[in-house]
Amino acid sequence: MRKNVLIIGNSVKEYALAKKLSENNNVFVAPGCKIMSDFVTCVDIREDSSKELLEYVLENDINLTIPISEKSLDSNIVELFNSNNQSIFAPSQDICKILFDKILIKKLLYKLRIPTPKFGIFEKQNMAYDYIKNIKNPFVMKTNEPSSAVILNSQKTAKNILDSIFAQTGQKVLIEDYVWGTPFSFYVISDGYKALPLTSSIVYKHSLEGDGGQLTSGMGACVPNYKLSLQNEYDIMDNVVQPVLEYLETMDLHYMGILGVNGILTEEGNIQVLGFTPFMQNVDCTAILNLIDIDLVNLIDSCIVGSFSDEYEYIPQKELSATILVAICKNKINNENIVKGTELLNEETFLDFYPTVIKNRFLEYESQYGAVLNLTSFARSITSAKTKVYNEMANLSFDGMYYRKDICKSNTESF
Repeated sequence: MRKNVLIIGNSVKEYALAKKLSENNNVFVAPGCKIMSDFVTCVDIREDSSKELLEYVLENDINLTIPISEKSLDSNIVELFNSNNQSIFAPSQDICKILFDKILIKKLLYKLRIPTPKFGIFEKQNMAYDYIKNIKNPFVMKTNEPSSAVILNSQKTAKNILDSIFAQTGQKVLIEDYVWGTPFSFYVISDGYKALPLTSSIVYKHSLEGDGGQLTSGMGACVPNYKLSLQNEYDIMDNVVQPVLEYLETMDLHYMGILGVNGILTEEGNIQVLGFTPFMQNVDCTAILNLIDIDLVNLIDSCIVGSFSDEYEYIPQKELSATILVAICKNKINNENIVKGTELLNEETFLDFYPTVIKNRFLEYESQYGAVLNLTSFARSITSAKTKVYNEMANLSFDGMYYRKDICKSNTESF
């Protein structure tokens, strides 16, 4: 039976989830974006307008709401919907304030003795100056602002950034060691009491080939992460996920939703945890959603109604691998910059657009500066998936197009 599902957000992961769920459900996205309107109904309500969203749900017989965006999770939407007996699948505002605060989560990792890169947290500028005098290059500097992480090799550059940060009132700075190894994102689904693994990914966040340049939200990915061993996954479940969920329980907080553990698998085979992600990431969402080999809405419903623990011992996955490429536009001035070649793509290739893309009056896709699209291919092996996706990307073109040519290389990466 088709259900009415409301997704909250407007980025490419919301695009991917909406496309997947629309196969068997009536999907609405708030606020969504124009490019989504081909296959879902976009609702003109701000993602943090909890009361308006509740009114819409009540008036339009929405069976399930899935908030994904940071703005929606920062609001009180989960508490408001629960108090009005509306089905919602997401962690509460109180949980989000703990797990997705870059400063607080480092303190929690340290408290729970979960391995994490050596770090310092600073509220005073001179103390941050003193800390970077003795830190090894490279190192990472972050604030709680989105996309604030930068990799630094120079104390002079670091001081300039610190000057800019501390010019703003009430800012805190996190400085941590840069750890070499393979990045991982490991995903679980939880009903608030029990967690089961979904899958994992390697997300390539450096902007340039060879892992150069600055950090981005993702330039490509491999799913699953072919470098994580089964023992690594057991370690993440036993020594990261369970301690965190148990800690939340001591505060009478129960994590419902999909949780991503982000970290580094070091060259010695050890796990270093960097932080957590609510739901999935823009770059790996399509791959993960299409590798889950059961109906996702039924799985979510079981978490909400309390039958998850009885019905699921594991989450079945298709025996496939995926490679994802992100194409960006480097031209800052774009007039009618048409994305060409979409009609040449294999029907088994997944094409997902970022919200900056529009359809013009000729029904052509027009790109703008920044991230434009994700391209995802599946195959029995990661090598075959990589070959397929690069062959498919060769069909596409637009002015200022750039994508990394070294995603899922088989030789040893460093991150």
